[in-house]
Amino acid sequence: MNTSNTRYGAEKITELLSGAKRIFFVGIGGVNMSSLAAISASLGYEVAGSDRSVSEATQRLCRDGIRVFIGHNAENVEEADALVYTVAVSADNPEYVRAGERGIPRISRADYLGWLMHTSKIRIGVSGMHGKSTATGMLASVLLAANVDPTVSSGAAIPELGCTYRAGARDYFLYEACEYKDAFLSFYPTTAIILNIDMDHPDYFRDLDMVKESFGKCLSLVRDFAVVNESDENVREVASGARCRLVRYGTELDSGAQGRDSYDYFASEIVLLPHKSSFSLIRRGEKIADISLSEAGLHNVSDAVAVAAAAIENGISVESVKRGLESFKGASRRMEHVGKTASGADVYLDYAHHPTEIKAALSSARNFGDGKLITVFQPHTYTRTKALFSEFAEALSAADELILADIFAAREDDIYGVSSKMLADEVKKRGGSAVYSGELEFDGEEFDRIARYVRCTAKSGDNVIVMGAGSINASAGKIIE
Repeated sequence: MNTSNTRYGAEKITELLSGAKRIFFVGIGGVNMSSLAAISASLGYEVAGSDRSVSEATQRLCRDGIRVFIGHNAENVEEADALVYTVAVSADNPEYVRAGERGIPRISRADYLGWLMHTSKIRIGVSGMHGKSTATGMLASVLLAANVDPTVSSGAAIPELGCTYRAGARDYFLYEACEYKDAFLSFYPTTAIILNIDMDHPDYFRDLDMVKESFGKCLSLVRDFAVVNESDENVREVASGARCRLVRYGTELDSGAQGRDSYDYFASEIVLLPHKSSFSLIRRGEKIADISLSEAGLHNVSDAVAVAAAAIENGISVESVKRGLESFKGASRRMEHVGKTASGADVYLDYAHHPTEIKAALSSARNFGDGKLITVFQPHTYTRTKALFSEFAEALSAADELILADIFAAREDDIYGVSSKMLADEVKKRGGSAVYSGELEFDGEEFDRIARYVRCTAKSGDNVIVMGAGSINASAGKIIE
């Protein structure tokens, strides 16, 4: 049983926090919660929180003077004036329960983020099933290049920030607008970016129509304008009912491209190289910049055009856009090069956990060299793996060699009748090369067995992609030891 889905608007939260000095965050080490905690501390609140274990995020918060309890205990919230929680927190969490018993306001993470941003002059939300963190990082780099001192809340570490967040001034608030459980309906965007719309989170969204309905509601919240991907059929459909001003973007290489005249911002003369890309930025028929990116792949070019459109339409100079995009080094775990095997194979980390993302990542990695493309993949949640089983098998078949780790359960129980072995068998039926980690003939824990197999298999010139949204990144270190 999860915590209540009761939503509070900014006005109600202002009332609840009237006179509050101490705010407690349950799960403070989470990517989003750590950013909210740090931003709250910058506003003068006395911040504390709890998490299950020590992490890089909790250590950073402690260095910044924020108290972190390891373990969840009712006594931790005795002095709190308000408690912030995520939907992943169970209703029997002792801190959540004690806050209710003592009448301490309990505010969801999404509602609290909405409250934090609502007084900012320009609020830019980056949404879409894929690419949110990269686009948020790109836009953060652009705003920093423009010296506008933005506040940033991202879903992945941004090299320019050194972490997932930045507590800046109140004029610009840049945030990643997550669609899971309709969290983005708690926000107050003046500008919304919609990168793409796809079926995902089947544990919440029953079908693609429900996803589209949610994005339509998200567009209804936009005050000024929305930047929408004209090359995405689902985005076009949702945007057709929008009441806000639309700024349409795309690239000349997009499948489903509608022609240059249908775009306000457009990428042409695109060059895709193994570890970088370049393009000419066209604004309403006029070339305004030549831009070189440190990221490979058409999807990154597309995201860069969306970022450029959002920035320029908000008054950021073309020069700052070019400088910010060209200095951006990529978000954490987005085709991040982490080292080499003893034999000389390059090892990359990637967060892809949806078939569309896997296709884009492997297509990009295919250009890294002539060696084998070895992919270690950990499916994320049973519901997603079951609902998109055929799509996963098709996407993963692009790897020369595939090693499948057990499904990362996250918030779920193993009751859905699907497994990584079944997925490996399906890939092989389609002519791909796949092996399930449980069948590897090595001793030790799963990630140790995977690492030993990859070290024995990968050769100089090969590229190893360690992929997934769960704990699989831990295996990369073992592979390169």
